[in-house]
Amino acid sequence: MNKVEIIFKEKAITRYGITLYSKEDTLDFILKCKDYGIIILGIDAFFISDIATEPSLENSIDYSTNMSNGDIYEKALEFISKRNEDLYFEIVCE
Repeated sequence: MNKVEIIFKEKAITRYGITLYSKEDTLDFILKCKDYGIIILGIDAFFISDIATEPSLENSIDYSTNMSNGDIYEKALEFISKRNEDLYFEIVCE
């Protein structure tokens, strides 16, 4: 668990072993990753309900093949900003 994951541990929702954050917390998480220089490899989106956790591929993004991390944070912030409030996100990072 990295520094940012520790900071956000109390804000997370865990479903089927997946750590998920609200849109607002995801935006804050990305900013903290930038502050600490933690590389974001991807963001996976999910719809959650009382009975299901459903992945949303069209609302997910992979940065793992991008060799330059310089603008990943801005791209991630822009990407999440355009997503619906009812989505929850798993942030995959170093």
